[in-house]
Amino acid sequence: MRTVTAQDIYNFQWPSKPTISPNGQLVVYERTIVRQKTDDYETQLWLADVHGHSRRVLTTVGTRNMSPVWSPDGRTIAFLSNRAFGTQLWLLSLDGGEARQVTRFRHGVSSIVWAPDGRFVYGLVPVAERETIEVFEPGLTAKEAEEHAEKESKQWRKRPKRYNRQYYKLDGAGLQRALVRQIVAIDIETGDISQITHGFYDIFEPTVSSDGQHIAFIANQNESEQQHFGGQIYRVPTSGGDVELLYNGLKASYLSYSPDAKQLAFVASNIDHKEMFVIPADGGEARCLSKNFPDTLTDLAFTDMRSLKYTPHPQWSKDSQYVYALSTREGKNEIVRFSLADSDSQAVTVIGGERTIFHFSYDGIETVAVAYSTVHHPGKVAAVKVSQEAMVERKLRTPLEPLSTSSEALFPESEVRLDDCNDELLSELITVEPEAFSYDSEDGWQIQGFVLKPANYEAGKKYPVLLDIHGGPHSMFGFTYFHQMQLFAANGYAVVYSNPRGSSGYGAEFTHAVHGDYGGKDMTDILNGLAEASRRYDFIDDKRVAVNGISYGGFMVNWLVTHTDRFFAAVSEGCISNWISMYGTSDVGPDFLEMEFLGKTDVETLWKFSPLAYVKNVKTPLLLLHAEDDLRCPVEQAEQFYTHIKRQGGEVELLRIPHSSHGLLQIGIPSLRQARLEAMVDFVNTHLPEHTD
Repeated sequence: MRTVTAQDIYNFQWPSKPTISPNGQLVVYERTIVRQKTDDYETQLWLADVHGHSRRVLTTVGTRNMSPVWSPDGRTIAFLSNRAFGTQLWLLSLDGGEARQVTRFRHGVSSIVWAPDGRFVYGLVPVAERETIEVFEPGLTAKEAEEHAEKESKQWRKRPKRYNRQYYKLDGAGLQRALVRQIVAIDIETGDISQITHGFYDIFEPTVSSDGQHIAFIANQNESEQQHFGGQIYRVPTSGGDVELLYNGLKASYLSYSPDAKQLAFVASNIDHKEMFVIPADGGEARCLSKNFPDTLTDLAFTDMRSLKYTPHPQWSKDSQYVYALSTREGKNEIVRFSLADSDSQAVTVIGGERTIFHFSYDGIETVAVAYSTVHHPGKVAAVKVSQEAMVERKLRTPLEPLSTSSEALFPESEVRLDDCNDELLSELITVEPEAFSYDSEDGWQIQGFVLKPANYEAGKKYPVLLDIHGGPHSMFGFTYFHQMQLFAANGYAVVYSNPRGSSGYGAEFTHAVHGDYGGKDMTDILNGLAEASRRYDFIDDKRVAVNGISYGGFMVNWLVTHTDRFFAAVSEGCISNWISMYGTSDVGPDFLEMEFLGKTDVETLWKFSPLAYVKNVKTPLLLLHAEDDLRCPVEQAEQFYTHIKRQGGEVELLRIPHSSHGLLQIGIPSLRQARLEAMVDFVNTHLPEHTD
């Protein structure tokens, strides 16, 4: 057995998107690995039976085979692959034979979904505004198409780019082209295509009614709002025609038709707390199913172990009486069930325990395929039989009520493992299990914290501490494997981390509490968590504490080092130092800041909450680590802080990571992820003072 290293990033396998067959007997899932020679990733599809008797790889050609969708009869899997002509639709028959390419779209295709009769697959294709779909010419080879696409891309990068929209760039994708995603119908036998919508705005998340009559989708026609974070609900006939607005309330996302085609379920957020709603399929008043449910919906767990992250849409029981969804609660991600018959009733957790479920697929009767992580394991795929007896009711709680610190076993017990990802690797590694604790903070609020012992822990010894701060701020630390934390534990550090107010998983009031108070009570919660851990655990050396954080965590590190000299070293990654420039340079700037600061985005207010305003106070040795292609928190945020500290003679370093976005932590180039981890450990180790009694 050995402790973890930064190089282990090359050895992990990341399963994702388990998708159960219509008869509930088979599960197809993605499996992503690192290709060390090419310093990138490869995703293939695997197939397993729900009893765990067999599994096999389905795809071996191409490096990105993903988004599998079962045909209605369960005999064919549609998926997206980059094996030829970019990302195209392919079909694989389980009766045998090779996968068959169906499309040759010049700009690729995404968000595929079957028609109920199995004759068509619908998808989203980028189209020039008010233009028609472009396809590669017949007779063009895959190599020629690749060369043509690369030439076109180079030419576009060299050209001046003119925009008139509020939002014209997206982290991880770059500057946006004048293309909008539109719905197309693809005949699976002939490959013929027809364009269903012809709008000037992007379309997201198409879902088809079970009677095959309509496609509902999300879109946002307000050009002054970020298009990728929810919008209005529309529908269009599958034969084409006029687009009809169904819902124009809160920003909606994660859309799903009921099996009887009478209702649409969706998630919508009142600021940042996500609720479950249904509306009649023809439109009408929305009904909230989660008004008595304490937690927020979707996966908001913070970790460095998600390669391909999808948030599953609400999923229905076959009788259209229940809606199942992923929720975030007190460090856990669970699957919960809402009843349509009684929206005043409490939701129940059907699959839970100390883990973070990040994807699931339900057959509508009793079997759920799940992908989840635990504190010792980055990702598993399993089949679970849900039962009424194992369900747990979740009740509303206030931030003043105590949090349970009792261990919660995985439930229900009827779980069958379907994959073997990471098992061999983990059999060699020493990983540390965190201990959860609860503590009183400002206003008497109860905060959840965690501590990792050093991997080489010996009773009676004192160990230095790394205080870790998550991003968001509306994400959540929890019961999931976090490689960066395990690496610091392997290097002899205790790791302390908590979910301060503003985090998700503790109710709407808790999540909203950070708005307009960045660096206020949230900072107090974090420091109180450190103090409580020091009081509880005698192995913590509270005179030797370093701090690190990313994104919002990077903001908080910058805020801390301008307001206290508590730490011997600090690492601020993907940070925010100046909210004024952040408003104008981030890909989500205006929308995000107006939400977080309650609409008060005048220069005086933004400067008041900017760490840069207090930069003269910085005395702590600081490493500013930033991805050069970060468009969420642009690199200028680190540059400003670095320049001012350097100019005033402070001890500061700037590490710029090339070819990387804000998602470096989870999806960056493998060698750069390794370099990032090694730089963090090296900086903290270099500044670690000797232990003194």
